[in-house]
Amino acid sequence: MLKELFKKFTDIVFVNFLWLLASFLGLLITFGAATTAMFRVSAQILKTKEPTSVLTLFWTSFKENFKESTLVWILLVFIGVPLYMMYHYGLNNEISWMVILSVVIFYEWLIFAIYVFPVIATFKTKNILHLIKNVILLSNMNLLINFKVLGSLALVVLLMLIHSSLLLIAVGLYGVLVTYHLRKVFHPYKEMLGEKEEGNDSNEVLKF
Repeated sequence: MLKELFKKFTDIVFVNFLWLLASFLGLLITFGAATTAMFRVSAQILKTKEPTSVLTLFWTSFKENFKESTLVWILLVFIGVPLYMMYHYGLNNEISWMVILSVVIFYEWLIFAIYVFPVIATFKTKNILHLIKNVILLSNMNLLINFKVLGSLALVVLLMLIHSSLLLIAVGLYGVLVTYHLRKVFHPYKEMLGEKEEGNDSNEVLKF
C-alpha cells in the first residue's frame, strides 16, 4: 500500500516537472498542450489497477492534441486579456455594471478553462466549435462539481503562496484533484460510448 502511494506521488511530481518543462521551454505557447497532456497522465494515475508510463503518455498526448490545445489556449488568452482590462477599467472608473458583468464573464471563462483541457485529454471532438459547445454545456450543468474544481484550484494557489518550491508538486496535484472530480461528470458519457472506467488507455476511439 505504501509502495503504491509512493509510486503515485512520484508520478505526480514527474508529470508536474514535465508540465513545467513543456510549458516554459515553449515560452507558454505550449501551455495548452502541456496541460492537456498533464490531465491525460493524471487520469491514468487514478487508475489504480494499471501502471502509469508518465513520460510516454505525456509525450503522446502532447503531440496528438497539440493543435487543438494550442488553439484553445490562444482563444482563452485572447478573451482573458480584454476581460481583465474591462474589469480594471470599470473598477477604476466606478462603473458598477461593467465590474459585475466582467466578474460573471470571468467565472464562465475560468470554469471553461478548467474543463476544456481535461475534455480534450479524454474525448475526441468533431471540431473546435463542437468542443466549445460541449465544454460550455458540461461546465454549466454541474454546479456542485464546479465548486469542487474551483476549490482544488484555490488549494494549489494557496500552496504556491505558502512557498514557491511547492510549485514542484502543485500543478500535478491540481491535475489529479480536478481529474478525480470530473470523473463523475465524464462517466455517463464514457458509458454511453461503451468505455469501461478502467478500460481503454487511449482517447482516440472516443467521439464526444
